[in-house]
Amino acid sequence: MIEISLVGRGGQGVVTAGEILAKASIQEGKYAQSIPFFGGERRGAPVRSEVRISEEPILLHRRVYNPDVVVVFDTTLIDVINPLEGIKDNGILILNSGNPKKLWKRTYYVDATRIAISLGLVMAGWSVVNTAMLGALDRVLGVAKLETLETVVEEEFKGRIGELNAKAMALGKREVRELD
Repeated sequence: MIEISLVGRGGQGVVTAGEILAKASIQEGKYAQSIPFFGGERRGAPVRSEVRISEEPILLHRRVYNPDVVVVFDTTLIDVINPLEGIKDNGILILNSGNPKKLWKRTYYVDATRIAISLGLVMAGWSVVNTAMLGALDRVLGVAKLETLETVVEEEFKGRIGELNAKAMALGKREVRELD
């Protein structure tokens, strides 16, 4: 079983990303849970979505306390909360950053904000970076095939918005890099 913690701000698509990842995993014959966790439902507030994916039925029904992977949609949150709390020693950190800093032993980054802005994926002043971050996660972890993720995204977002989000996912996958 793999446990993933997605951390960001309301409006960035954190909860939707968790749902897309779980749905894609289930479509590929795996078992998955998406567990959203947030306080006040407002744009800009810290939001966390946790996902479990397994080849076997998942009998655990609680929050993720020791994630294998932490995906940070907004690095300014690092000054507010500790998104790395409980990460496993051999865990992986994936950051949305154009100017990354190595914050963990295995740190990856992608400028998902730039990708979202370049494609016009901005809502009420917030860059919706979720699909670019899922693309990065797919390349680093490979828990679901990009094609399956794209299918789920295009089912979730119809028409042109679905196409743009699928493109953001492909760009996120292509552009993610590991920090040495």
